[in-house]
Amino acid sequence: MEYIVPPDNYASFIGTVVLLVSILCLFITFLQKQRSHATKLFSIMLVASLAFFSSHWATYFAAIFIVATAVTELEFLQNLAAIIRKDENYFKYKKEALSKAENIRRKAEEAIEEEYTSEQPSESEESTITKIDLSKLQELSNTSRMKLSFEVEEKALSYLSKEYGRIERGVRFRKNNQSVEFDGVVTNGRDKADTIFEVKWTRNPDHAFMFINQSIRRSSDQVNSYSSITGKKPTFNLVVVTNTKTSIVTDRWEKLRERAEEVDVNLINLSLKEIGFEVTHEIA
Repeated sequence: MEYIVPPDNYASFIGTVVLLVSILCLFITFLQKQRSHATKLFSIMLVASLAFFSSHWATYFAAIFIVATAVTELEFLQNLAAIIRKDENYFKYKKEALSKAENIRRKAEEAIEEEYTSEQPSESEESTITKIDLSKLQELSNTSRMKLSFEVEEKALSYLSKEYGRIERGVRFRKNNQSVEFDGVVTNGRDKADTIFEVKWTRNPDHAFMFINQSIRRSSDQVNSYSSITGKKPTFNLVVVTNTKTSIVTDRWEKLRERAEEVDVNLINLSLKEIGFEVTHEIA
């Protein structure tokens, strides 16, 4: 007589079959060409088998989300989780990471803005990344300047992370057709405002005051955009990286700081040496 699995054992039976399939996938992972797909399938089968063996609704629910992360878009799962939590605020605005291309575009715009402000001479030589000769800074090519700007921003945010904790790089907040982008963000919880960082490097001390003043004005607009999108008031830090600590005289810096405070912007000054660069010809 053919053996029929009793209904009470269906879950365990299916779990056993799924577990055997996962073991088969484990062996397939040793094949280089199939490793990626086999590893993902092994993980899915293993989670599914554990869910069947436990035979508990909470485990089923968790397994659905775990497996779904491998087969669907993360944004869909975030939306689903927000619906389950009845989090209406989630759908009012979204925070997302900028792509590499978008980060390059932002840095290009900043480089063009300072070029227009300071009218720097043409450049010809490539720059180094960890060592900067200030006497040749104005001679850098556009490519070298762009590469160095990325390095300055990264080192500045890494330096600040020692005080503020983990800083997300390249973040955009958006709501409907409105969006605003930042170099770095520290998320302080759903009900608290974020700590925001914008990094500006003033390569030419002669035009630093005008450039920083323009940056403060733009930062004010960014603060307003953030508040409009999120309904929260951020802690906004405009991080100004100067070639040396004496690149801007004290009285002019105080004027800039007062101007920044008027629009709820916290002005932070860091030097290239302070954030980790080896600087030569500081007098230049």
